[in-house]
Amino acid sequence: MRYEGRFFINGEIIDTCVEVEDGKITRIKKSMSGCTRIPGTVLPGGTDLHVHFREPGQEHKEDFYTGTMSAAFGGITMVADMPNNRPPITTEERFREKLNEVQSRANVDFSLYIMLTRSTPTVPGALYKWYMYEAPDAKLVDGHITVHAELPECAGNADTLSGYDSARPARCEVRAVRKLLNMNRKFHIAHISSPDTVDMCKIGRFTCEITPHHLFLHKNMELKGFGKVNPPLRARWVASRLWEELVEGRIDIIASDHAPHTIDEKEQEFREAPPGIPEVETYLPIFMYLMRQGKISLTRLVKIIMERPPEIIGVKKGKIAPGYDADFVAFKLSDVKRIKPEKLHYKCQWTPYEGFFGIFPTHVYLRGEKIIENGEMVGEKIGEFKTSRS
Repeated sequence: MRYEGRFFINGEIIDTCVEVEDGKITRIKKSMSGCTRIPGTVLPGGTDLHVHFREPGQEHKEDFYTGTMSAAFGGITMVADMPNNRPPITTEERFREKLNEVQSRANVDFSLYIMLTRSTPTVPGALYKWYMYEAPDAKLVDGHITVHAELPECAGNADTLSGYDSARPARCEVRAVRKLLNMNRKFHIAHISSPDTVDMCKIGRFTCEITPHHLFLHKNMELKGFGKVNPPLRARWVASRLWEELVEGRIDIIASDHAPHTIDEKEQEFREAPPGIPEVETYLPIFMYLMRQGKISLTRLVKIIMERPPEIIGVKKGKIAPGYDADFVAFKLSDVKRIKPEKLHYKCQWTPYEGFFGIFPTHVYLRGEKIIENGEMVGEKIGEFKTSRS
């Protein structure tokens, strides 16, 4: 297969042709015969290292098919799914069972996590998740470990968004990351919510991620239980500072922490509402709109959503270059839309970003195969399990 178009390559938009064989980019030349045109501005596919697709055990909220479909419509061509399922993925047997169940219904490529416990096995191909507030004495293993950095003594609850911020304060996150500094190994710190955490990550040479909700939402918004998330939403000024840290290059990546719950579950009294926000389909479109508005450069956007996330886990995605997966997402930059929940593909049918502006991809290619054309799904269930050797 050969495709021509306006591709983002080495920091520039270049009109060129890209050759694809067996899902990989093999050649890039100014002109080749037999090229099919991809319309619009073509970027590498995005990678989301932090999603909760709720399968197995909570498929009424989301399942692997709908979650990966939502990812595709948002321009995300690879995800890494978390292990806090029912039952939790804590053994190699459960890991293999989950992999066997979901791999035939994945619409984008994916990796899977195992939850760290006192007896964590080493499983080839797995990523690892450490919930410090649930398992402070977990056994550490060789491999990529993403850390939910909150300590058990301050994992509280409250009756309001503002009270929840106080019940799980940012200093608790900072203290958790500080504890990791003495372990003499690399970690990836999930969903940071404090500028002080960024400083701790730099001291430890840890990679770190920030979520869209810790950038775009804050504790004084009228979100009620729909804004409840761990770690909590912070003050508006904190979100502004974190945005500056991201744009300036001190935060490695964006990850959605897509964690859907039903409307009925989120409409409970705040203390009873489960934490989590759906956003795998909306965050790249929102960033594309902010890029068009001049709030962030295209080069920085590509770095934090496309290039760096797969690099962190050792997967050859995120660049339009020979040897990388041929994942392409094409945008018509003038096609700005207001986000509406009924236009999204989540099973939970809501979003905290209703009314935000976004630019959604018109075309999406996974390893050279077209899966979305003119905003419609034309190819499904071709996602593959990826490891650090992929």
